Amino acid sequence: MKKGEYRFQEVFFNGHPANKQNPHPPPPRKSKAAPPPPPENPPPPPVPEAKMPKERRKKHRHILLKLMIILTVLLILGGTGGAFIIISRIEYVRDVPDHEAVSDAVGELKSDSQVYNIMIFGQDKHQENENGRADTMLLISIDKKHHALKQTSFLRDMYLPIFGKYEDRLNAAFAIGGAKLAVETIEYNFRIKIDNYIIVDFDSFVSIVNGIGGIDIQLTGDEINYIDWQSYRNRQVESEHELDSVKLAPNELGGYDMHLNGRQALWHARNRGESDDTHYFKGDDFDRTKRQREVISAIMDKIKSTSYADLVKTMYEVAPMVATDMNFGSVLSTVMSMFRYLRYERLEYRVPQSFNYTDQTINGADVLVVDNLEEEANALHEFIFNKEPGSQKDSEVSS
Repeated sequence: MKKGEYRFQEVFFNGHPANKQNPHPPPPRKSKAAPPPPPENPPPPPVPEAKMPKERRKKHRHILLKLMIILTVLLILGGTGGAFIIISRIEYVRDVPDHEAVSDAVGELKSDSQVYNIMIFGQDKHQENENGRADTMLLISIDKKHHALKQTSFLRDMYLPIFGKYEDRLNAAFAIGGAKLAVETIEYNFRIKIDNYIIVDFDSFVSIVNGIGGIDIQLTGDEINYIDWQSYRNRQVESEHELDSVKLAPNELGGYDMHLNGRQALWHARNRGESDDTHYFKGDDFDRTKRQREVISAIMDKIKSTSYADLVKTMYEVAPMVATDMNFGSVLSTVMSMFRYLRYERLEYRVPQSFNYTDQTINGADVLVVDNLEEEANALHEFIFNKEPGSQKDSEVSS
């Protein structure tokens, strides 16, 4: 039996030596001493609970509250199927970015012990030993200093130096070398330390949204028609007016308050405009990243009101579709803190900024060339490490 397991028993089972080879046997029992003589002036009897001073009652309530929290956590970890079991179903990869190599090339990477940067890659389902396409590149920064949850979208069509290779679009880094090379490329170009990454198949995205009962989001009429068109042309529904037939009158902002299931939410998150012989939907990658952040925010809002049982069931199903370079302990710690982080104010950003790029065609591909990469990196640092909730509105969000 391992040392840690014995200590757990020692706390909960009074140190029963279940294994004779255990190096930490319980201490020998002391012989009972004769009881001391009664004092000449005995203390007054204890005050009944109902008459306890207010401060003592308050202290007892705090202790009971802490005990209830501990019991709740234990129930979540064990009684409802086990977060340990769920987390063990995640794919833990050893393809870790070489932060030192990047730092040797560009100098010290910007970081802060109070800011935890996690890169999220959303990819199409791919064959074994293939990286697939990364349609979503979203940096989640948990800013404990300012109590802010910051979402930064990286446009996949940015034309940048791929770390250790050649210049290409940013999503080419993922196709060539997976999340490891994509993280190194972002670090190399923007001089920022990314602590960990998570890869999520889009199938898991659909399962998450369905598992929490769908999401509520505001859409334009054009966005509703796009979702209906994609669902119909991909033979997922029998009617091209699935959402359009149930939309209510527009709200005071001119949009429509809609409830989306997982399939519908995925089409909305992937919408960057498209057309065929009879349909035309205007849009670009800027619009898509904005929609992705909106969908992520809607999911976060819904999770806060979703029951533990539904969350456990959903995460058990989704876990095998998730891969990460985090270790088991880091995942567990992050999950246990997530409900606290979800109460943080959320801020949004986009790279590149709307005024700092040029549309170009290189090798037959339409790309975005950043005009001033140093300025872009500094602006990103300012947003992630210094921006406080309630400060001046982001130029990207309003553009």
